[in-house]
Amino acid sequence: MNHDSSQISKTIDNLNADKQVLLELDKLVTLFKLEVSPILNLDDILYLPPNKQKEMDSRGRHMVSYQLVLHKKELGEIALVRRTRFTDKEQKFIEKTLVAVLLPLKNTLDYTQAIQSALHDPLTGALNRFSMNSIFNREMELSNRNKTPLSLIALDIDFFKQVNDTYGHATGDCVLKHLTECIRQFTRTTDALFRYDGEEFTLLLNNTSLEGARQLAERIRETVQNTPCICNGQNIYITVSMGISLFQPEDSQTSLFERADQALYQAKKSGRNQVICE
Repeated sequence: MNHDSSQISKTIDNLNADKQVLLELDKLVTLFKLEVSPILNLDDILYLPPNKQKEMDSRGRHMVSYQLVLHKKELGEIALVRRTRFTDKEQKFIEKTLVAVLLPLKNTLDYTQAIQSALHDPLTGALNRFSMNSIFNREMELSNRNKTPLSLIALDIDFFKQVNDTYGHATGDCVLKHLTECIRQFTRTTDALFRYDGEEFTLLLNNTSLEGARQLAERIRETVQNTPCICNGQNIYITVSMGISLFQPEDSQTSLFERADQALYQAKKSGRNQVICE
């Protein structure tokens, strides 16, 4: 295959043709793979975003990999894999093509980061209230369509004001991050954790029954109770109260949340550090 300048230009033109695709990282990488793989007879193209610690695995095949950098900004690592060695001419083609892809990749990563920042709480990394409406509606629609259970956990740190009053707000922030880490030990990638307000969080669990949600909530509660938050050399113990509701076909986002919130209120009223189901 003759990898001349016209072939490179054509490849780049195809990559830049769909501006919407260039705003979505997965689609950009997929498009690059579709354009380049047939030219070089590749088995695969592997892309690792920046700040992801993972080793590229060629599984015994030949691989060329590149650290991608533009204007001193790291854009990740990309590797091209096939059964035969790459010639010098092929590697030059790859490098020229990658140079032209750097700017679209940077724009895509910047866009992705901006979207993530808009949807996530900057302190804990949990989803924020702004993102709740669309995610709740999507999960409720999927639950109705697939006839699968959907559960919601509302949880709140017990006596959180005392933590702030005793240790200061910086320590309070440390406790909030610690709680988030405890919760994430038990959640799946498909679960949605939101910081709803202050020290109150919600956890939306798709394909999870009320009993399954209760068991998960108990594991979280016990872990939080028994695992201290270590901040500035101090061990700070906290507890959480939780309320759980199960989505019904006639539910709105508001009614689903209100039932979980009412169960949370009952958990607090009944002594805190416990789980109450609707």
